[in-house]
Amino acid sequence: MANDPNQKRGNSFNFIIITLIFFAGLAIFQFFMYRNLQPHFQVTTRDITFTIYEDLSVDFATNVEILTENERDYETLVEGFSTPDEEKLSLFQQSLDNLKEQIPRDFVVLSYESTVNFNYPMIYVDETVKLEGFVYRNENGNIEFSLPGQLLSDQNEQVTVNIHYPYGWEVVSVAPTPTYIDQNVIGYSYTGAFGYPTIEFISDWTIVIMGE
Repeated sequence: MANDPNQKRGNSFNFIIITLIFFAGLAIFQFFMYRNLQPHFQVTTRDITFTIYEDLSVDFATNVEILTENERDYETLVEGFSTPDEEKLSLFQQSLDNLKEQIPRDFVVLSYESTVNFNYPMIYVDETVKLEGFVYRNENGNIEFSLPGQLLSDQNEQVTVNIHYPYGWEVVSVAPTPTYIDQNVIGYSYTGAFGYPTIEFISDWTIVIMGE
């Protein structure tokens, strides 16, 4: 049976949406350049919260405001964001599978939830993904949060990032220097392109293991 071209188009734009929200700069501009198009939307603000758990899983919550420049691109994004969460979860897992070629870790999407509100020319998106692979034990035996070479935001975006980690964990190193560290929260506030920070922790369990 022949492939449905509309389905292919929908999958392509949904991948762009996943990229837009979670992997700024990973593929979105390459996609448009390949098709001789120019993107007619911009992420104006992005609020990101990572919540790290003792089992090293992470909740990745993103609140994004998107400004579209014309009604056609607005309707395209509305259509894409209106796809079921199950399909978005599958596409997000595909993007992480591709990322494994650059970062050899096991990335697994455990759950995905989203809420989208539309008010032309703006689109407001709240999404939460629970996943594994962003946090792991490195060669030093420390717990590391990182995603080398990937951007959290693109140019001209106003961004806040808060990384919550379990009580009882101690920060060994963090780069770049955060805007603040308050109890068990590491925070960044900035405008423009910014990569995932690299943070190393030790936990009470790590100390017990190293002391044996």
